[in-house]
Amino acid sequence: MARKGNLSTSTLGFRLGSTLVLALMPLGILSVVQTQMAQDEVVASTLEGVAGASLKAVQGQIDLITDAQISARVLAGALSFALREGAECSSRVKAVAQGIPSATLVAYVPMTGLMTCSSNDVVYDFKDNPLFQQMIAKPEPMVAYNPQGPVSGTAVVLVSHPIFGADGAQIGIISISLPYLSVAPQDYADPVALWRPSYLATVRGDGTLLIASDPERDLFSALPDGVTIDSLPSRNGLPILLDEPGDPRILSVTPVARDLFLLSIWQRDATGPFSPASAAAPYLLPVLTWLAALVAASFASTRLVVRHVRALSNSMSDYVDSRSRIMVPDITDAPAEIQKLHAVYEQLIRTIEQEEAELQNLIVDKDVLLREVNHRNGNSLQIIASVMRMYRRESRDEDVRAILDGLINRVIALSSTHSSLYSMTGRRDVPMDEILGGVVRRLKEIHGVGLGVARKRFDPLRMPVEAAVPLAMSLAEIIGCHFNARTVANEGVDVSLIEDGDTLCLKVVGPVVPEFLPETTSGLASLPRRMLTQFAAQLRGKVTIKIENDRSVIVVTFPPVA
Repeated sequence: MARKGNLSTSTLGFRLGSTLVLALMPLGILSVVQTQMAQDEVVASTLEGVAGASLKAVQGQIDLITDAQISARVLAGALSFALREGAECSSRVKAVAQGIPSATLVAYVPMTGLMTCSSNDVVYDFKDNPLFQQMIAKPEPMVAYNPQGPVSGTAVVLVSHPIFGADGAQIGIISISLPYLSVAPQDYADPVALWRPSYLATVRGDGTLLIASDPERDLFSALPDGVTIDSLPSRNGLPILLDEPGDPRILSVTPVARDLFLLSIWQRDATGPFSPASAAAPYLLPVLTWLAALVAASFASTRLVVRHVRALSNSMSDYVDSRSRIMVPDITDAPAEIQKLHAVYEQLIRTIEQEEAELQNLIVDKDVLLREVNHRNGNSLQIIASVMRMYRRESRDEDVRAILDGLINRVIALSSTHSSLYSMTGRRDVPMDEILGGVVRRLKEIHGVGLGVARKRFDPLRMPVEAAVPLAMSLAEIIGCHFNARTVANEGVDVSLIEDGDTLCLKVVGPVVPEFLPETTSGLASLPRRMLTQFAAQLRGKVTIKIENDRSVIVVTFPPVA
């Protein structure tokens, strides 16, 4: 639970950390912007690097085709003025073949399709060859790919150029067959990732796939979403980054020759969420900075302030709970404000202890004074009883003497109750079983009642002194009337004080006496009933008097007094 309080947003560490986070907010925004700009620069440099790697991979093929195109154009121009098939033609094509050592075939093919002039002296009839028909049908320079050349039997790139006669009519074509070089760009590493070519293919301008690094894979399925085969020639130029979720790729279309392109698709090695290439990279630095600010602020506040305040708070709580003073550790290392607070706390403790000591002395003095006052009050009541006894002895009137006897008994009962209650001075509440038992014993002594006459049953209840007085006087009034009865020795008196739920009940069962008969409503005999009613009113209770089985039952019920 204490740990939960330490992690609360209201702690000093959290508030200091939050303040630092807000203070670092402009720096965080700036770092995000700078990181995004750096990523954009990395993407731009990566695209240029991938384009360079792709171009480097096909540069040899492009140079070879370019040389072949120049040679074909020169040879076509030479043969158009003085075309002599036979030894002269063969020597010319062989001279061109020597200039292009990697060429598999240099030949002149007339319009009839029968090739008799070639660099390897092979005779071949191209009349029914679809590629030858395409070349003569469209008399213009052409570069074409043939997966299996009819003469060499291998994949070749065919460079052709038409030959025109003096009348401007086409008389044939110059054909130079070049071996198709395999293309495999090297991996390209940018500052944050490694890019690898995942798919390579040569594509003609009309979208025809010539050769691919994965022959079993369809070109359409290899293209990223949103890229069509027809759009490839229009993408000739700088590669583009296709930032697809979870699979960023680079699409590069590089011209190999006229009407021939190299398509390369590059993929990045898998990167984690904390890689500089991830989408979270721009926010990683400010978030880490803010977290470090929170941790530093929490540690600093805990180390410099919170632990001292917590120790001081624990010391205060222990003092409140147990009045024990616990020394605050390392208070000399605390900030000056906390040391000052500790000094004020110590001063308050000394003041409280001093005032408590003075208050305790006052309480002791008060108890002594109360005991003295109570003692004197008891003496005064005894003196009053003695004066009444003197008047009783001097009086010859039996009625007066009876009245004085009743008054003397009440004064002595009051004195006894007073002495019992205030012998416990200093207590907020008193045990009623002891108080009421003392009242019964004292009245037995006064009236000369023998042992066993009064049977008592008192629950161990405690009541305030203010409520104990009227209750004790009620019992004294009832018991006094019963003890005056002549039959009390034989019938006895049952006295009980019990707690029944939310009600306290004082019950006295004894012989029938005139004071508690229903018809006794006036005169001196009715005085005990009226006094009993007054005492019950002080307890916010009520009195019930009835006769059952020739015995009087007096019940005083009242609520518990707090």
